[in-house]
Amino acid sequence: MLTITQFTSPKLIREILAQRNFAPRKSLGQNFLVDGNILDKIANAAELDPSDRVLEIGPGLGALTAKLLERAGLVVAVEYDRGLYSILQEQFGEAANLRLNHQDFMEFDLGRLSGAATASGTGRWKVVANLPYYITTPAIFKLVESEIAWAAMVFLVQKEVALRMTAEPGGKDYGALTVMLNYYGRVERVAPVPKTVFYPAPQVDSAIVRIRPVADPEHRRLYPYLHRVVQAAFGQRRKTVLNALQSVAGDKEAGGAILESLGIDPGRRGETLDGEEFAALARALRERDSRP
Repeated sequence: MLTITQFTSPKLIREILAQRNFAPRKSLGQNFLVDGNILDKIANAAELDPSDRVLEIGPGLGALTAKLLERAGLVVAVEYDRGLYSILQEQFGEAANLRLNHQDFMEFDLGRLSGAATASGTGRWKVVANLPYYITTPAIFKLVESEIAWAAMVFLVQKEVALRMTAEPGGKDYGALTVMLNYYGRVERVAPVPKTVFYPAPQVDSAIVRIRPVADPEHRRLYPYLHRVVQAAFGQRRKTVLNALQSVAGDKEAGGAILESLGIDPGRRGETLDGEEFAALARALRERDSRP
């Protein structure tokens, strides 16, 4: 098994990869974190204890995996690349608390985690991942829309994504991802991560982001309506909220009536609405649909 020193040494990583004729693939966002302090910050942000179960997406060479295995009762890791999966098998084959999967995460059945939980007999599920850019948004939405009651999610993402996740209404970074995540839970930027701590170094800096889900039964019931409203509002950012809402409400008159009842100016743009206003629109649509 590799030591943490080897995991964080670009020279040794190059040697390990060369021995296996493996080259990092830019198309899959294969930039390996080589800084022990940042690895600790990610693991610390997850606030793990031995009763926790962790889902890790894209473990790569396993630097973060090693940290998670030390702290959590069970780690379920999903790796798409066959070459990296083989390396992970070599390094962690004897780890009793690791369940390693060779699969595209977007095709991974999250329902399988229930079986892993029963077998492990441990507690809360948390997500920890150095997310490749090309699947960042769909992967996060897949997790949020699942039936699993996550205790926390900690992601290492590109800086621009972190800015979108924590943006304020009216700004250029504010969008569908911002609204949906901040309705789902409390989102915070934990720490910046410079591009120099990766091998190979990417073009941009990154950041560690933590999401603490809000335990509210209404969230699950309202989510489909909120999703429709948000997608309509940000599908064409120059549309007024009235024009955007008509596709969801059925027609402009119905949309106008909902906006009037909530005191929302129909001439506003979607990107000026805050999370509470989006939730109010979703709630009004749900109540309308539930009437006999």
